[in-house]
Amino acid sequence: MDKIVSFKQYNCGKEEFDYNELFRKCDKGKKTLPINVFLLEHRKYGNILINTGCSHILKKNLTDFAKFVYGRKIIFGSEDGICTQLSNEGKDPLIIKKVLLTQCTPECCGALPLLPKYELISTAQVLSVLWLADKNDGIMPSTLPSAEIKKSAAGIFKGKSIMTDYFKWVFDIFGDGSILAVDISGAAKAMAGFFIAEKNIFIAGDSFIDNTALEEGLIPSEKLLKRVFYADDYISVQATIRRMHREQPDIKILFNH
Repeated sequence: MDKIVSFKQYNCGKEEFDYNELFRKCDKGKKTLPINVFLLEHRKYGNILINTGCSHILKKNLTDFAKFVYGRKIIFGSEDGICTQLSNEGKDPLIIKKVLLTQCTPECCGALPLLPKYELISTAQVLSVLWLADKNDGIMPSTLPSAEIKKSAAGIFKGKSIMTDYFKWVFDIFGDGSILAVDISGAAKAMAGFFIAEKNIFIAGDSFIDNTALEEGLIPSEKLLKRVFYADDYISVQATIRRMHREQPDIKILFNH
């Protein structure tokens, strides 16, 4: 019997990117991409969000938010929030039992303080950035959860998976192999990717801006490389994911945009 009962994607805000500036020899111009949030139902652990998207908290804290976006354009309306979308579907936000974070940036954490009660899970690297809550790491304090929220670091995965063929560090979110986490830091100071084994889906955070950048082999410009935390790691992670995409075409790769 499958451990993952269902998988659904939500769009919780939008972000505008100028591809001509962010990639070498690119003439695609500006594109507005949705900010993705993913909802899974685990047979044992219930409803799980991967990231939370934007929320009105960002608008209420515009001074901090403006410092974070540094020229990027993020757009979201009153109906975009994940809590609103769940409520419109007749789902109480209380159904969310776990939240997995790819990274601690505002568009990933935007609704964490609005969810009633849950356990926050990621790699120890991502959680350490969250615990420090340093604005220099791209953290917007008003989007972080209260101290009462349980935070758990995934343990090392001890089995064999496609992920172990490509990534040195692989973690097991629930200890049952259903969702694996890998370290894909580079674009952010710490970043996790999540492999949903039964669905053959890899959530790859902001390792690429979107599938176009992955599939068309777009090369980051110097301007983009200056925006990421660790340029060398960013390039290395992209090379690994491109190789995996080439060698494992059945894996569906999804990004935060």
